[in-house]
Amino acid sequence: MHYHFINRCLELAENGRGKVSPNPLVGCVIVKGGSVLTEGWHDEFGGTHAEIAALRKAGDLARGGTLYTNMEPCCKEGKQPPCTDAIIRAGISTVVFGARDKSNSGSNCLRQNGIEVIGPIAEPLCRRFNRGFFSLFENGRPWVTIKKALTKDMKVAHEHVTSQDQDEWSHMNLRAQHDAILVGAGTVVADDPELNVRADRGPRTADHNPIRIVLDPNSKVLTDSKVLTDSDADRTIVVNEKMPILDLMELLKEKGISSVLVEGGPKVWESFEESGIYDEMVTLSSS
Repeated sequence: MHYHFINRCLELAENGRGKVSPNPLVGCVIVKGGSVLTEGWHDEFGGTHAEIAALRKAGDLARGGTLYTNMEPCCKEGKQPPCTDAIIRAGISTVVFGARDKSNSGSNCLRQNGIEVIGPIAEPLCRRFNRGFFSLFENGRPWVTIKKALTKDMKVAHEHVTSQDQDEWSHMNLRAQHDAILVGAGTVVADDPELNVRADRGPRTADHNPIRIVLDPNSKVLTDSKVLTDSDADRTIVVNEKMPILDLMELLKEKGISSVLVEGGPKVWESFEESGIYDEMVTLSSS
């Protein structure tokens, strides 16, 4: 039963995709008598936290209930008051959480106030879900995924080689799951891409288009490129100076970006690989 409600928290947390970074995506379910009483999620950076959103809906009915959340509740004052204070006041009897939050652990506070705490539950899944947040806290930089499209003999593709199914998978499981997409100027000049999410988003993915990062130290990108002129031009960041990857990561961190998908081209992939600053590599090839 715990796993069922933690998974529901993750589904609810998706509603904040693209709106809460660098904060984590968090959902909350309050259960009483075996039935769901209320649900909530963190909807925007600096806004109401998931636990408080659910508790407000429940009111006095929350007393004696069990609160589920995919992240350990916070216990420190920030842009919002501590969630632990609201949980204690509401009379919640049990808190079940998915992943530890070493930056703001609330378990001890809850236990000291007589609340049963169970967790972590499905922690690898919950950490993966918020890998950008954990990377910022533990590594001091955004999570980096390199995505390559290669020919069937594993050579760099100079034309579109992936199938429709591969493209849809890439959009849903890569683009839609990162705060930003990063490409070099050569990719923009050659392909004039939109760098958005164009596949069926499905029930678990919010309507989220990532920020577009273009590395253009030699000012090659044309002023009429789609990334500079379309309706989402305000989510494009052009980096006009050549900088080490570590400095680039610091720049993205300052802009609140917790995860970045590096889509190319080859020189950009090579720069990240040589720096060693990446966490995951995904390669798609033609059949």
